[in-house]
Amino acid sequence: MPLELKGISKSFGSLQANNQIDLKVGKGEIHAILGENGAGKSTLMNIVYGLLQPDSGEILIDDKLVKILEPADAIKFGIGMVHQHFMLIPVFTVAENIALGREKSKFGIMSLAEIKEKIKKLSDEFKFDIDPDAIVEDLPVGVQQRVEIVKALMYDAKVLILDEPTAVLTPQETDELLNVMKILKSRGTSIIFITHKLREVRAVAD
Repeated sequence: MPLELKGISKSFGSLQANNQIDLKVGKGEIHAILGENGAGKSTLMNIVYGLLQPDSGEILIDDKLVKILEPADAIKFGIGMVHQHFMLIPVFTVAENIALGREKSKFGIMSLAEIKEKIKKLSDEFKFDIDPDAIVEDLPVGVQQRVEIVKALMYDAKVLILDEPTAVLTPQETDELLNVMKILKSRGTSIIFITHKLREVRAVAD
């Protein structure tokens, strides 16, 4: 089981955001977390990604109990997250954005040329159509989102969290993203996506 949550609870003062939440996510499954704004969806996923700490409960990765104290821990355990508001530097290229702060190979830090090659490989594999040399601010929003997904896949993410992924997309871009999710699923990537749109849930969720 790539990811399992047991009894996750989180409060902010008197506000109970999550109450004894259990969740099992199998390999290559797409799970939707559905609810209105303020229902605690993002809080739960921020706990999984190490941005928040639960008041109680356990997180298991591949059936082993783990502690996720920060995003670096989540990444180490194969969890990636694409936030609703992208974390990209507009004036940098795709490759430069992905290179920021990262990425180690067995020989040390990857060169920009190696990163470009890996971007092209992932782009071809998942039909992303991303140019590593493109300036991010020149890209449509849907392509910028794919850059964020590639950032997660560069760390070999086995579980991908998408927080309100269609909030800023056009209907066409939304359909393209749903297709990308199906491709990721077919490759064995597990996906959790936060939404309040039933059409999207019906289209892709298991």
